[in-house]
Amino acid sequence: MNGMNERFGPRVMGRASGGFIGLMCILAASACDSGTAPIGDSALPPGTDVGVPFPIDRGDEGGQTPGTYKGLPLRLVENGGPSVTPVDGVIGVVCIGMSNSSQECQTYQSRLASDWADEVSGAVRVVNCARGGHAIEKWIDPAFDADLWESCITRLPREGIRPEQVRVLYHKAANQFTTAPDGSVLPSYPDPGSDFHAFHDHLSDFAARVPEWFPSAVAVYTSSRIYGGFAGNPGRSEPLSYEEGLALNTWLGEHGTEGGVWHGWGPYLWAPACTEGFNGSGVCYERADFVEDGVHPSQAGREKVAALIHARLLEEEWYAR
Repeated sequence: MNGMNERFGPRVMGRASGGFIGLMCILAASACDSGTAPIGDSALPPGTDVGVPFPIDRGDEGGQTPGTYKGLPLRLVENGGPSVTPVDGVIGVVCIGMSNSSQECQTYQSRLASDWADEVSGAVRVVNCARGGHAIEKWIDPAFDADLWESCITRLPREGIRPEQVRVLYHKAANQFTTAPDGSVLPSYPDPGSDFHAFHDHLSDFAARVPEWFPSAVAVYTSSRIYGGFAGNPGRSEPLSYEEGLALNTWLGEHGTEGGVWHGWGPYLWAPACTEGFNGSGVCYERADFVEDGVHPSQAGREKVAALIHARLLEEEWYAR
């Protein structure tokens, strides 16, 4: 199976095991149950500390794999699960992000309307409000409110959703401006001028805006970037893409709930090139998963991400039929 490593599945721990089982069920078109096991935070994962990217969701495999990256734990933060109930029979889910998110959510919607229709609660309705060229810096900037938040709310009725029925956001979060003013690549973590720290701060600003625009929202599932190693633009390459995942993981460990809204991991989308390994869902990326620029996903890449989104949400009672 392209991009999947069959040797890996049985050894995954915690959320990764649920994600892998769910994804395998989707790709195999079979029915099975999956769940998220609690992940303790009383000790660092076993294994050595490394300075090269290694999937965050594989740190608990044991001493044969790294346990930390530059001192940061390789373990996805587990914030429990939100209580999501319908409003007049509808659970509105809104996709937010920039171009990659828009393309991936579009494919996800297409699969929901076809192959996965029988697996998802009839209450769930998904609206794609992600916009190309509008990453997290613009979603937190009031100058873009009309183009983003207001535009999204305006389109909801056309999708059969009232604003008060929006209960869940799926946020594919990423910084748009990832180079210095002179175009040079930003330093990596832990440098205070790194993209890691800027992204961490932007996540707090975004969380503050959610209840302002969607007062009925109770949950935000957030994912970070996919693999950046094929990017021709150094500002989109590694370890930047990987470290944004670590910034999100750190932020989620500090902010399980903000303004009455639950925040937790969506699918963990980052994985290495298939020549280098795979993540906790058994996923890796081929060059063919990206278009020419090595940044935006091809149709194959979109399908891979859409399957991961669906597998993650299948772990939630409000989503699964």
